Amino acid sequence: MKPRRPFEVRIVLVRTIYERNIGATSRAMSNMGCDKLILIAPACDITYEAQQTAATGQTGLQNRVTYSSWNEFLEKEPESIKICFTARDGKGRQVRDIDEVLNDIADHAPQFQLQSEIPYVVHLVFGPEDWGLSAEDLEHANFCACLPTFGENWSLNLAQATLLAMYSLRLQWGGERTRLDGGKARRAPQGIEGINPDATLKIWLEEMGFDLTRQRKINVYTVLRRMLLQNTPTKKELVILETVLQQSIRKLREWKAFQKKD
Repeated sequence: MKPRRPFEVRIVLVRTIYERNIGATSRAMSNMGCDKLILIAPACDITYEAQQTAATGQTGLQNRVTYSSWNEFLEKEPESIKICFTARDGKGRQVRDIDEVLNDIADHAPQFQLQSEIPYVVHLVFGPEDWGLSAEDLEHANFCACLPTFGENWSLNLAQATLLAMYSLRLQWGGERTRLDGGKARRAPQGIEGINPDATLKIWLEEMGFDLTRQRKINVYTVLRRMLLQNTPTKKELVILETVLQQSIRKLREWKAFQKKD
């Protein structure tokens, strides 16, 4: 059953050891329509390796929030339902499959029985790669969940676990599914007012004298767009790119006007 109230999913990684898993988690989040990534006391630095692994899903990585401890997390994060994932079913853990947990929340959690337009936050919490969440970590959980496996290897890669958890949640609770258009997924807008690098790049090339109306398999616009935008640049990088292109366009138009006068 889908909750009556809108919700916002935030992914929480606790004491993560390998930055590549943080990057891969960011990519998985972009697949599942989640953009809030939280790190609690990470045991690694975030370098180029994480960016490489995130590939086209950089949003969560770039906008991540890092807390030094659970205390700081609880102090600064909003009220939420915290679902902690663990493969171990030890004393006091009361672990259930994620689908059962999600159905229980949707049916019985008072936060979701309210008719409200204000989204409620759901934190999906994952532990480090070696031993997972500790008993102390699980004290902060509202629910303990596991991702069922069907083979001899019950241990999941951290990023794969986050992807499966988000997929289970979307399957149960819904979301706006990605639709393919002409064989390509429609990408979300960059969300920066006044910044449209695609359009500005076309104008710049046209001012440079390129005819973009000619049908070619690969044209100069396609190549440059791929080179400049394929790695999902940050907002700051997009602003810089837009500024450079706009300045070039102005200079080209000034030069053309000067040429006409002569």
